[in-house]
Amino acid sequence: MALFNWLGTKLPALMRPLLLLSLASYHFFITVFEVIFVEQSLGQLFNLTKLRYKAFARLWTRNGEAMSQEMPGPLDALLQKCSGVVLDIGPGSGEILPRFNASKIHTMYGAEPAVDLHPGLLRNAQKAGFGGKFHALLCGGEPESLIPALHKSGVLGRSGTRGTAENGVFDDICCVRVLCGVPHPKETIKGLYELLKPGGRMVICEHVVNPWRSEGSILARLAQFVYTAMGWPFFMGGCELQRRTPEYLREAAGKEGWAQFQLEYVDPKVAVPFVIGELRKRG
Repeated sequence: MALFNWLGTKLPALMRPLLLLSLASYHFFITVFEVIFVEQSLGQLFNLTKLRYKAFARLWTRNGEAMSQEMPGPLDALLQKCSGVVLDIGPGSGEILPRFNASKIHTMYGAEPAVDLHPGLLRNAQKAGFGGKFHALLCGGEPESLIPALHKSGVLGRSGTRGTAENGVFDDICCVRVLCGVPHPKETIKGLYELLKPGGRMVICEHVVNPWRSEGSILARLAQFVYTAMGWPFFMGGCELQRRTPEYLREAAGKEGWAQFQLEYVDPKVAVPFVIGELRKRG
């Protein structure tokens, strides 16, 4: 009886990511079908990266709102504090934009590499009350993509007149369910750290490798291996289940460290545990 009780409480949490993986797989194969038979654009099949982005955009366009209704931990309170010039990495189609207080924000830049998500992103920015204060950038969070886009937008000057990556230009940088999918997490996080103004704040809400050695679960850690082997990164737009994001965040500040480093685990015993909190750069 105890075994059945244990299975009844633990197994659903461990199996929940399988539903999302199945849904993502479905949208990938439907995307391939549409490319071949509807768009009749066979050339797209040879650009696997673009095809995966297209499939993930299809998944997110149809399910992103439902997947963003309940966010873990104290995320809303952290986002409500954002002010000044803000950079949102990977906003998707903008489902979390209503969680910000647009009246506190002077300008917001959303770095989103999936072009198919931009129409929804701009619509949701308008609905959230940003008006002309929101600017969508067609780029990712990695420096080789983000920095040229910021130069092009004018927020990052090549001289010292409007800020450089070395002295920072953003009051707040928000990373919500995005660092799991950037190609080079260490370099990307270091680059974001450099874009923060002295005293600037980074808001973090990311799923990470299960902390099974401390407060996590060995079964959940094994589940992460299984889902990865089943193709989670491929079908989920490059998302990785086993990122050591807290470690990369701490290392980004170098020897001087962060003035504030406050992260907490949410649901550490599941296969997709989150860390949520805020980090503040030294002034």
